[in-house]
Amino acid sequence: MSLRVANLLAWASWALSVALVPVGFTFGVLALSASLPSGREPILPLIAVEEVLLLAYGTVGALIASRRPENAIGWIFCAVGLALAVASTASGYADYGLYADGVALPGPELAAWFSVWLNILVLFVAPCLLFLLFPDGRPPSTRWRPVVWLVAVAGAGIFFTLAFSPGELDEYTYPGLANPLSIGGVAGEVLTTIQSPGNGLLPIVVLVSISSMIVRFWRPGDRERLQIKWVVYTAALTATSFLVSFMLPEPVPQAAQDAVFLVGVAAFAAIPVAAGIAILRYRLYDIDLLINRTLVYGALTASLALVYVGSVVGLQYALRALTGEGSQFAIVASTLAIAALFNPLRRRIQDFVDRRFYRKKYDAARVLEAFSARLRDETDLGRLNEDLVAVVRETVQPEHTSLWLRDPAAAREPRAGS
Repeated sequence: MSLRVANLLAWASWALSVALVPVGFTFGVLALSASLPSGREPILPLIAVEEVLLLAYGTVGALIASRRPENAIGWIFCAVGLALAVASTASGYADYGLYADGVALPGPELAAWFSVWLNILVLFVAPCLLFLLFPDGRPPSTRWRPVVWLVAVAGAGIFFTLAFSPGELDEYTYPGLANPLSIGGVAGEVLTTIQSPGNGLLPIVVLVSISSMIVRFWRPGDRERLQIKWVVYTAALTATSFLVSFMLPEPVPQAAQDAVFLVGVAAFAAIPVAAGIAILRYRLYDIDLLINRTLVYGALTASLALVYVGSVVGLQYALRALTGEGSQFAIVASTLAIAALFNPLRRRIQDFVDRRFYRKKYDAARVLEAFSARLRDETDLGRLNEDLVAVVRETVQPEHTSLWLRDPAAAREPRAGS
């Protein structure tokens, strides 16, 4: 494929995805007035999340595909963006057409059918292919090609079992709605039979796909390792955010739970951005600094939150025991304690992270500190020369080290013509 054709296809896919954004959002807003089945939440928040994701995936996919058309990752992201655009539009259309009073839209059942299998298919196939083909668009070796075919077979299984199985289309999203394209007879019974074993196979396929990135990471090559770090960092941040949001106890305010969930959505949308940075190699080497700062400030935030909650609860309990009632003093004192602890705790956490995860950097800093201390007291030039060469060898670790000093007598000689 020529670069011109790739550029045209990539940006045409992006333009179509973007054009569907206001359509899906409009139907989502209209569906707010619909009488949804009991237990169903409005579809608008899901549409908003999908549209954020489709803009991220579609835009990055178009950038990669137009510049590196030989890399399959760009085309996968373009397909994800377009699929999410269709799914979000179909979801809003289906809700408005099925549940709004006095509305008779053509084919809302078919729109619901599209939204059900398309969302699940994208969420399964896209991550597996990303893990298998990142960063060069090819599997780690020819031995991994059967895994790519396994993902394709699993994706086809998802499509057929969701799209054509008899019975309800989706018991939560569209309860009571029969599958408009269900297959009866023996074929339908076969699809129903293989659905449960097929669902059990999906986690295995995902784990095998993830293992391909582990294989790539431990292969020689610092550049590929840095590229993988970008995607692993955003994927880990996504998983951690969603896990925390689901595991927060009930006493935590709903606003805090929603904030953590939105962090997870933002991190999920950042996965294609991280992949684009890695593939296009823009600021590739910043990932270690980003991981370092995330570890430090994530641990700092969690520690300060625990200290604040613990001190407020402890002081309130002590004040009630002494005076019989609570006081704002507990909140004020806890806030002042957090302000006083911020910098000392940050330095300790930074030191721990550097010592545990960035040992070379930590050792180099300690060596430089020791050399600076000796430099203030040492007067022997020969000893200083030896120390300087030793420090360079230990911190920079070059293949060869030598020190050249200019002759002081030659430095004092006047230049010719001066």
